[in-house]
Amino acid sequence: MGKKKALLTLFGGRSFLPIALIVLHERPDIVVAISSEQSQYDIPQLRQAIEKFRDQLGFSCTLEAPDGVDAFDVEKIQSTCENALTKYPDAEWIFDITSGTSLMSIAAYEAAKKARLNLESSVKCWYMNTSHTRVISLVGEKRTPDIFQINVDDYATAYSRKLIPGDLEERREQSEKIWLPFARKVGKNPRYAELLKSVMLEVGRAKQGRPSRAAAKDYILKNSSQEMYSFLEEAKTVELLEALGRDSASNISLRLSYLQDKFLNGAWLEAYVCDEARKLQIFDDCQWNRRIIDGNNKNELDVAMTYKAQLLIAECKTGDEAFASDTLYQLNAVANMLGNRFVGKLLITSLPRKDASKDFEAKRKGLHIVLATAEDLPDIRRILEKQAKSPDFPRM
Repeated sequence: MGKKKALLTLFGGRSFLPIALIVLHERPDIVVAISSEQSQYDIPQLRQAIEKFRDQLGFSCTLEAPDGVDAFDVEKIQSTCENALTKYPDAEWIFDITSGTSLMSIAAYEAAKKARLNLESSVKCWYMNTSHTRVISLVGEKRTPDIFQINVDDYATAYSRKLIPGDLEERREQSEKIWLPFARKVGKNPRYAELLKSVMLEVGRAKQGRPSRAAAKDYILKNSSQEMYSFLEEAKTVELLEALGRDSASNISLRLSYLQDKFLNGAWLEAYVCDEARKLQIFDDCQWNRRIIDGNNKNELDVAMTYKAQLLIAECKTGDEAFASDTLYQLNAVANMLGNRFVGKLLITSLPRKDASKDFEAKRKGLHIVLATAEDLPDIRRILEKQAKSPDFPRM
């Protein structure tokens, strides 16, 4: 049986996603988390994340968390690190100093260097240069792994969040195979997006209300054009309508189920954006139609992408609420749950940019949210790639 692997990591108030990346890649048997007194409250969050990774990946890992230390007491921090080494002298150690305060990092580095010089243990000391996605080896071998990869679910776990499927999960296979070609047509053709919006507005105004899970509902579009009917025929061909007909007075009749309505009333844009992101082949993961649980609330996560361990989220809107202030605040609130300022944020809408007010634009820019509108949809891949690779992308 080989030596145990141990990770000593510092907690000083910064993002602990770097810790999650090391745990996922190295799968240590022991994690010793040394925190400042002010950051002790974060330990349960770290414990929960490690337990989920352990259970999910099937490896053994225990977390030890000594009492919080004075972040300015270098000698105390160094001795705490040395005590951990003494407890497991035969382990292969990695010291991660990324998330500690400057003085905590210096103390841990000195402890690792001292142990290495005394040949007391196999010790590496790493600093995660997240802005350039590099692991800097300060002590031990210089060859380091490329660990800046994480999927959306594991990223959420690192922040003690849980993602669950959205409404369309029960029809995901159908929506991603049969319905997706229709979403592509709408995304690539602004006129199609206009036609679809007008249909869904009529459905929303109908006395009988939108379809329920219990039953599909019938709708009438009065005095409709041949262009509209031809467009809806395409939707019917891919099973996005239960029924479709037209009378001599140019009234169109259609029947919609709950999930068809969900897809046509906005989820098509989520599916389209996610599909375009996947085609880029630069993202480690891309998911759509998910929900993030925050206490008793379930917030929508329309599209989420990870690129070199960074999260990029997109709020997709096809209705007039796209340019409402609440939409910006909701997107910002979701980002705050998953890394706050380290999350890239996009608002993607099928509405034209001219519909956005000056006040909305000022608020959007103040929240650092990138806007993509109807004019951008046909080439949304370019915008997604630009945001992922931008030097201004927020780094953890």
